[in-house]
Amino acid sequence: MDLSDVQNRSGYLGGTDAALVGRIGGGLRINLEHYIRLAVAYGDLPRRYLREVPKTEAMEAGHRFEDYFFEEVAPDWTPRFERQHILRRPMEGLPALIAHADGCDATRGLVLELKFSRYHTADVTERYRWQLQWYYFLGAEKVRLVHGSGTIPEDVRIAFRTVEKDAAAQEQLMAGLCRIKEMRPRIREVAEMIELKEIENESERD
Repeated sequence: MDLSDVQNRSGYLGGTDAALVGRIGGGLRINLEHYIRLAVAYGDLPRRYLREVPKTEAMEAGHRFEDYFFEEVAPDWTPRFERQHILRRPMEGLPALIAHADGCDATRGLVLELKFSRYHTADVTERYRWQLQWYYFLGAEKVRLVHGSGTIPEDVRIAFRTVEKDAAAQEQLMAGLCRIKEMRPRIREVAEMIELKEIENESERD
């Protein structure tokens, strides 16, 4: 799996899917949008079936903050931390499980997750709780949130927070994945129905 696969969100479940996995483990009722995401993860449907997420100024600011942090704030960390590092955990009967870390010191199992947000660090930690716990699920030994706010580069404020491994969250993620595995026949069935419906619609247009 290369970076283009990660960007396409095809053939895997990643950090952006962790909240869905956790909610499924908590008993979430699955709707059509969820089935489509899981079908794309399994490779039953192409990525074009996913709802497009438009790029926003907040997303661009997040990318600028990553560059600013590693190049200007902590350049001495760059030799130790691999940027855009992909963690993996194979589990039979499931799509590839990955996490796309902003920075990773593989020798210590330390992951850095960078977020740029005007909200308080505690709120950012809670908002991205499942993504942060997903790193632990995939084998990270320690996860640290690097929270930036303000204006880049004139007035940047940076806070560091070590995120503790949450046993209950880990159990819920595992429960979600087990449920997804049990749903595999239904996911495939829904994908086939969607593609058949598209074929029928194209035939009617012709």
